[in-house]
Amino acid sequence: MATEEYTSSYDVDIDELAISMRSDLSHHMSQAADRANGNRCCLICKIVHRIRLTDRDAYEPSVLSIGPYHHSELPLLAMETEKWICLDYILKLNREVSLREYLSLISGLEKEARGYYTEEINMDSREFLQMLLLDSCFILVYLGRMNAQGASADGEQLKENMKHERKKETMDLSHMDTVCCQNVSGHSTVDIELNQFGKETEDSHNQGNSGGTVEWYNSSAVYDLLLLENQIPFFIVKTIYQFFSRNVGTTLLLTNSISEFMEGILYHFPKVITEGNRKEDFYHLLHLCHMYLKPSHKLEDNDYQYAAEPQYFQFIFDISRKILTFGWEQYVFRDLNLLNPVLKFNRWRRAVDYHEAGMRFIKREFDEDYPHSLLDIRFRKGLMEIPCLPIDDKSSLLFRNLVAFEQTCPQFGDDITAYVVLLSQLTSTAADVALLAQKGIIVHQMESDEDVSTLFTKLFEYVVFNFNGEHYLKSLCYAMEAHYQRRVNRWMAWLWHNHFSNPWVGFAAIASAFLVVCTIMQTVLAFLSYMG
Repeated sequence: MATEEYTSSYDVDIDELAISMRSDLSHHMSQAADRANGNRCCLICKIVHRIRLTDRDAYEPSVLSIGPYHHSELPLLAMETEKWICLDYILKLNREVSLREYLSLISGLEKEARGYYTEEINMDSREFLQMLLLDSCFILVYLGRMNAQGASADGEQLKENMKHERKKETMDLSHMDTVCCQNVSGHSTVDIELNQFGKETEDSHNQGNSGGTVEWYNSSAVYDLLLLENQIPFFIVKTIYQFFSRNVGTTLLLTNSISEFMEGILYHFPKVITEGNRKEDFYHLLHLCHMYLKPSHKLEDNDYQYAAEPQYFQFIFDISRKILTFGWEQYVFRDLNLLNPVLKFNRWRRAVDYHEAGMRFIKREFDEDYPHSLLDIRFRKGLMEIPCLPIDDKSSLLFRNLVAFEQTCPQFGDDITAYVVLLSQLTSTAADVALLAQKGIIVHQMESDEDVSTLFTKLFEYVVFNFNGEHYLKSLCYAMEAHYQRRVNRWMAWLWHNHFSNPWVGFAAIASAFLVVCTIMQTVLAFLSYMG
């Protein structure tokens, strides 16, 4: 009876519902087809709610919105005026290209641009195209250093003016030291000032705009450009640049300027990418940052073979010892699994644990002839070389977004994720951080070593990572675990730390051992003399 009343009270037009669902189904399947056809080589994703709650400020822009996800949010509206000023500047820089032509150009790329985003963009074409053009102009002016002497020029004269301005900029690279980083009491801090990249732009543009294009200094805006949710497809920026310069054959000047900007942010990190091998193809700014930090090469598999061999000797030694001491029955079957930690690995150990097992940590020095990146870690014969890692209040933001990029775009690997997981487990406690800081591997500006340990521990929350997968640190895992499992290493480390760390204590230990040997020899000689 209740069922009949419910049905009669809520009549549903099944035909209308079917038509509506069919329309929605076609829409979603069209999106899926675009992804399958490769329209989205790189996804620009929104961070899931659970992960966002761990550190909301690390994923959401504070002053500058780029892309649709945070467009028109109230705290970010102040920077919208700067974007319009950048558009005005570009239109005056080359009067041969009209605003309508720019909009017509990117309108043909709208579907491909929308395909870069995992979330459905609730913006109509009018608003979406306007956003793409304004955000692209902002990047071109502030990062691409688009400038020329005059506000109007033909195609060839425009290119000559731009080349002339770039020559002037290269003579003023002393600004880069203040642009990129400052050292405070031996620690590193990043303090990016966008307007330094546009000194010449400001001089020429202020002639027509008394308000000024770049009258603000804000490092937060720079890091907003590296948030995963705060990106636009870079092919839009390149297309506008080619149309502006009337040269569709090259974007080298643009990508070089963007790379200089990225090198400024990563000033204190060792990098393999230099001026001679800068990248030209990247999907957005965070992707370019990711390329700068990737390891220069994968660790060799023979590291694993080197690490595994000592385990066999240790296995044979332990079995022989237990057989000779007649206590082998209860241990043999347990020791048959000695090799399993090498084959099945579920975490790294603490830095202090490795140190107590005789492993030595040193800072890997940068060699310009054989450059390495931040992720290039070496381990050979108990010596672990780790590049110096500066830590400040922006480190969490940078690494969180790089990890999120890898977690949502697995086609780009998991190198940053593996590195973060390694550090989060090496620095499990304040004592571990203190050890690595003493070796010069970690240089931080946090209030305490405990804060650094907490930072890396939180970076590992909700991260999906397969320790036994094909990540670039896999062979390093085996080598480190094999070294730790060898009892000889722990015995020697204990002897060194407790008896030879102080030269006087070491001398006393050697003297004591010498006296014991002399006493034994004297006893043996006396016994032999007595028997004779």
